[in-house]
Amino acid sequence: MIIQGDAFRLRQAEKSDIQAIFQWENDVANWFVSDTVAPYTLADIEEFILDRNDIFMSGQMRMIIEDESINPIGCIDFFDFNPKNRRVGIGILIDEKHRGKGFGKKAVKLATIFALESLDVKGVYAEVAESNIVSQRIFEGCGYEKSGIKLSWLWDGDAYQNQIFYQRIDK
Repeated sequence: MIIQGDAFRLRQAEKSDIQAIFQWENDVANWFVSDTVAPYTLADIEEFILDRNDIFMSGQMRMIIEDESINPIGCIDFFDFNPKNRRVGIGILIDEKHRGKGFGKKAVKLATIFALESLDVKGVYAEVAESNIVSQRIFEGCGYEKSGIKLSWLWDGDAYQNQIFYQRIDK
């Protein structure tokens, strides 16, 4: 599955992405927002990509964000897919060397449209650390509304941070 955007595209992760995903997942700088506490093995990532990267079977799916040269520059994760209640969570990671170029906002916009139309959900939600101003701006710029705050929810290694709950409801 490929979803074409303006100078980028989203596609479902495949075997050729395992090495990039391995690097992103095991970068400790990303662990704070992903709740990861131990490194993933290549076998863990391969199993997910080959056997469980199906939102209808596992409730989650990873899509790769590619630039116009078809280079992987990040990923969009759909998680907690609930077809009964018609909702899904969304998360985004842009590789550090590609940040600040507008890919995040474009990818979230396109992924949100995909979720609302193709997954037939009424709502898409995201959870963002209060300190992550860039992600807050991305989600707010894509029509997500702040609907709650989880107080002292995330431990960053020095102190607890609040987590903001964003929702985009298809009215």
